[in-house]
This record gives sequence, C-alpha cells and structure tokens, in this order.
Amino acid sequence: AVSNDGHHMLVGKSNGTVVHITPSSGRRLEFLGHQEKINSVDMLPNGRVSISGGSDFIAYVWDSSSGENAGQVFHQFNHPSRVTKVALDSQGRYAFTADSMKVARIWDLKTGELVSDLKYFNRQEVFSTVRFSPDGKLLATGAPSRKLSIWDIATGERVKSWRVTPRKDIRPAGAVVYSVAFRDDNTLITESSAGYAESWKIQ
Repeated sequence: AVSNDGHHMLVGKSNGTVVHITPSSGRRLEFLGHQEKINSVDMLPNGRVSISGGSDFIAYVWDSSSGENAGQVFHQFNHPSRVTKVALDSQGRYAFTADSMKVARIWDLKTGELVSDLKYFNRQEVFSTVRFSPDGKLLATGAPSRKLSIWDIATGERVKSWRVTPRKDIRPAGAVVYSVAFRDDNTLITESSAGYAESWKIQ
C-alpha cells in the first residue's frame, strides 16, 4: 500500500512481518504481531494507521505513525480462517476484513465494534479489490470472477452486482477486477485484467 502523498509505503512479507517505510527519511517500522504470511495490507491516506491480515487468521489495526506509540495495536479482528483481504475507509470510519472461507466483515474503525457481516449465499466470495464510498454508506468489491458488487455498509446486504467485460479472444471468458473506485456517490469505475476501464451507474 502507498499513502496518498507517496511519502509512506506498507509492505507485507511472507515471514509475517509488515514493514512501514518512509523513503524520504529512511525510517522503517516493523510490525511483528503476525505469526504467519501476510496476505493483504492497507493504510489511511496519511500513512499513520495501518491494517494487515495474515494466514494466522488475524487482522490487526495498528499505529504506523512516527509517534511514541508506533507499532501499538488499536484493534485485533479474529477470523475462522486465513485473512485474505483488508481495507480501510479513507476517512477513517471503517475497516474491512475477509477470510478464505465465508466471513467478510465491516468494523467501526474508532471503536473496533462490528458494523455488519456481508450477506452472500454462495459457498464463498473472494475479493480482489475493496473501496468504501465517500459518503460512508456503501462498499464496493471486485472479484477474480468478473463480479462487481455494491453492499450496504449498515446492513451488509448486497445492493447490486454486475460482471465486467471479458476479452473476446479468451476462453473461458474471464477477467479479474483489479481496482474499483467511486467517481461520485452514484458512479463506479473499474479496471480489470481484460484491459478495460468501465463506468457503472449505481442507480
């Protein structure tokens, strides 16, 4: 993960270490809370709060600032299987964690309390990208299965879903949703492995 100003980088390693780097100053902060491989990392735009998820079934939210509490854990979120995707709301309201089985959760970043579980009926859902809406009401997810979904943060219900366009010369027709962003509160933009950027109207 890279902070908005490009001043900080966050790197998750296969040995369970997470490294917060400030290239301009050479500062390195190593977070050693995990016991197994790191699968996903994210941080707030200013780089001061980080989240990491690992194969030890845990996601940690921790202090990656340069203050005296650097490395301190704010929240620990436990899952029944390895944590495969984590994300933070850019405005510091929510955290997202998902595992390899069937649990995907939205948490209140300030209190650490559970806000909602994403409700889906298939055996599992795998997420390749996650983004919170600017107004704090919706969560957008992309998947390796071409699937783009919108979720209600308060309830965890799926509001709407689409399939991104696959390349015509590939069989079977597939595409991984690499990135999703809110252009505004009613428009999504996706980028996929098919090489297409696409725009989607929520309503």
